[in-house]
Amino acid sequence: MIEIFFLSFLTSIYFISAGIFFSNNILDIKIKSEANIFIFALYGCIFLSFLGLLLNFVINLSKNINILILIIFLIYLIFSQQKDSLKKIFITSIVIAIGCSFLIISDNTYRPDAGLYHLPYINILNNEKIILGISNIHFRFGHTSIIQYVSALNNNWIFSDNGILLPTATIYICFLMYLIYEIKFSNDKNLIFFNFLILSFLCLKLNRYSDFGNDAPAHIYYFLLTSLALKYYNKLELPRMGEIGILSAYLVYNKITLFLGSLVAIILLIYKKKIYFFKIKPIIFILIFTFIFFAKNFLVSGCAAFPIKKTCVSSFFWYDFGSDRGTNAEKTMFENEAWTKGWNDQEGKKKNYEQYLSNYNWIKIWLNGHGKRTLNKLSPFLIFIIFISIFILCTKSNYKINKIKYNNYSKKNFIFSLLLLNLIGILMWFFKFPVFRYGYSYPILFIILLIILITYNKIKIININVLKKKLNYILIFLLLILFTKNFIRIVKKYDVSYNHSPWPKIYSEDKNNFKKENLPIIINDEIAYYYSRNGTCYFNTAPCTHIDFFKNSNDHIKLKKKFGYKIFYFERKRSKN
Repeated sequence: MIEIFFLSFLTSIYFISAGIFFSNNILDIKIKSEANIFIFALYGCIFLSFLGLLLNFVINLSKNINILILIIFLIYLIFSQQKDSLKKIFITSIVIAIGCSFLIISDNTYRPDAGLYHLPYINILNNEKIILGISNIHFRFGHTSIIQYVSALNNNWIFSDNGILLPTATIYICFLMYLIYEIKFSNDKNLIFFNFLILSFLCLKLNRYSDFGNDAPAHIYYFLLTSLALKYYNKLELPRMGEIGILSAYLVYNKITLFLGSLVAIILLIYKKKIYFFKIKPIIFILIFTFIFFAKNFLVSGCAAFPIKKTCVSSFFWYDFGSDRGTNAEKTMFENEAWTKGWNDQEGKKKNYEQYLSNYNWIKIWLNGHGKRTLNKLSPFLIFIIFISIFILCTKSNYKINKIKYNNYSKKNFIFSLLLLNLIGILMWFFKFPVFRYGYSYPILFIILLIILITYNKIKIININVLKKKLNYILIFLLLILFTKNFIRIVKKYDVSYNHSPWPKIYSEDKNNFKKENLPIIINDEIAYYYSRNGTCYFNTAPCTHIDFFKNSNDHIKLKKKFGYKIFYFERKRSKN
């Protein structure tokens, strides 16, 4: 437990130092004494994502490289900050470490995806520079999250393998504390209420480390983007637009299904009538980040956004073109969409993927399966938000709404535009990938923004001290729920012992968490990859897949090297003239 606390503490200092460097040198934001330190850790993740992605084009993210990067940022922090700032960062990191420890101790990784491809891909990054066609040994390697590069950088000689578990927990706690800080010190009453509702969702639903996976960080950054857009609306300064622009782009790098969220920056610019309102450095950063991100996608899968076929380039020989294998983009797309729409819940003889998706009969099956599960996941938050809305509307104030004149209709229109954006996101989510974790930020933000509009004028006439006092009581209750749920888990599993306990298991799904002995597959007289014979790969040997290519003799994967880079590919069938 002490190890988890200490490494969480170091990770938070690491991320904050990277975030301060990013803010000073890319965003050109002067850090004030009253600044919300927690947001710098979130920005640090953005910069470290970029750094890890860039480096992996030429080298593997080994422990030697990663420890060097950590030391550089720690030295930068010491020499760039005054004594009082360092003290504040130290205290902030202790708070983050306590929160991360409660989240991580004796919990699990996100199953089954962690063992399937989250952990194996991080392991590839630690052991290999970019591998062309890596999606051919496992199609999920074609649509990984940028957060995995941060996780890979966090594996060094101090943190060791378990360091890869800390970034997602750090992101969650930093965002949680960011919201608490804003609720306490903000003077914008509607923004306070918005941040409070987001925080209530984190405490009621998104409250277990084992539920995070690659999805939670992406949704958290969308929540952060919306919060900052509302915060900066009345006073949109040049450096702040850089923040909004980079966060908008970062959503796409995290999760392509949230690409609509990237339009927040454009909507904000339209309302403020400052279309060219960007500093040059954030623009250059976005352009470089976007270029290397999509270049990486093309190299690992042959597609800009795997498995969307229209983004694939068939002339790349490592792109699995025209086959019926699971690594083919078109087949993967049909399979993913069908499963999200309840294909596996069919009774009797199952239709194939294309037949199942050919009409809207899937909706009835989905409603009885995924639909019910989605409603069950949302119901605690929906009940709470209805209660809190009635509570706010019934709160007494010293003024009458009809006697108060407001001239800030522009901001209400902006909020309404964000509401419509998320409504479109809900429709896209429902008709293309209706699984809760793929797009839950769309319905959550839609509901919250709708409540903000309904209570907008009422909130304006409530005394800010009265509002904060009432919300603080409820906030304590919400944090108590978060603490209790994780504390009960820790107590229940206190006596459970396994390899590297009480860290979440990263080596195997069995009760002992021992490293697996995967089967090396030899191609061209060298180990090309490893095959996991017993379950999924987890964090063991790399590159690894649980897919058996030897079941079908026609599916033997090929390996070649060019300019020192590995390339996995399949032989294409030659067309007959």
